Amino acid sequence: MKTLPAQPNKSLLEGLEVLLELAQRGGTVGVRELARGMGLTPTRMQRYLGTLAHLGLTSRTEEGQYGIGPGIHGLSAMSLSASGLAGRAMAELPAYGDLNLVVALGVLWRNSVNYLYFNVPGMAVSESLGRRRGYPAKQSSIGMLMLAWADEATIGRHFAEDRGSILKARNRIRKDGYALVKQPNGDTSIAVPVGNPPMAGLALSGEIAPSEIPGLVARLKQTAETLTDV
Repeated sequence: MKTLPAQPNKSLLEGLEVLLELAQRGGTVGVRELARGMGLTPTRMQRYLGTLAHLGLTSRTEEGQYGIGPGIHGLSAMSLSASGLAGRAMAELPAYGDLNLVVALGVLWRNSVNYLYFNVPGMAVSESLGRRRGYPAKQSSIGMLMLAWADEATIGRHFAEDRGSILKARNRIRKDGYALVKQPNGDTSIAVPVGNPPMAGLALSGEIAPSEIPGLVARLKQTAETLTDV
């Protein structure tokens, strides 16, 4: 979500974008379909996917389609271990079970929120880790929160039609220290930043009365500090 450096390595940048796009989609996809969706030539896409497959980061089916490879799981395990965020989330977030609300910890990539932890009332904690991905950022309190700290170039690139409203909301979110989004079903979602600058957002969603918001925000902020403790 940062501005590009003065002299970016285009091949490295595109290759990583291919890997992230493949992981975001899930399942398998053909070379031409993926190339068309990302605006690349099939030849260039094949080169990237083949190189990533050599590293074990992608895998190729007998039908010639590609999906994520075993190396992704190793990379994911190393990343989670290095940050410690998921482990702390599993230790701290089950305590929110007393609220009968959705509890979520997520990160923003492009125009979507991917969740490290997502628990709905009644769900076993063991089912909450890495359960949900690809939720539209504009409809998410975590998404709006993370966009409040994104640079204008990123907002313009991925949210051109909503740039004005997002920039307007950004000032309020930074001032208040949390984001609030009303869901189509009438539920309220609130999110606070995890880290400074935010590396993730911590949210509650459900039937939340306006009078409950200050207390819930304070509780979320306290937990967010715990999640970033080393």
